Amino acid sequence: MTDFDVVQVGDLDSWDEIDGAAPGKLFVEKDLATKYLGLSVNSNAPGSEAPFWHTHSQHEELYVFLSGRGQLALDDEVVDIQPGTIVRVGTGTWRAFQAAPDSPDPLRWLCIRAGGSTLGEIGRDGDLDKERPFPWSE
Repeated sequence: MTDFDVVQVGDLDSWDEIDGAAPGKLFVEKDLATKYLGLSVNSNAPGSEAPFWHTHSQHEELYVFLSGRGQLALDDEVVDIQPGTIVRVGTGTWRAFQAAPDSPDPLRWLCIRAGGSTLGEIGRDGDLDKERPFPWSE
């Protein structure tokens, strides 16, 4: 039995109009049957900032920045962010963001949250099939 879900969140420009948990923030995992992952899509106008700092005691987060420029505050440090920046934030680290006021585009990113077992505890969890043809090459 095949096990997957598909959710369409629109192109990046449509993220500006999201009215989810907060303006510009949509938690996607509510539409996916995930066990250990959470995902949100996010968009913030230039000059805006997080409404609060936050931290997690059991989840780490991976921020994948897709457009715009800004800064991510991590405890007492500040990291410049732009398209292509990826930041992993571990448990117990406080975080907040700011979209640069002079950013040419809204700050848009994916936030991936994960918990449960570590990859080391799971071990090698994959198999390869180098002989199976791809459906688009038939």
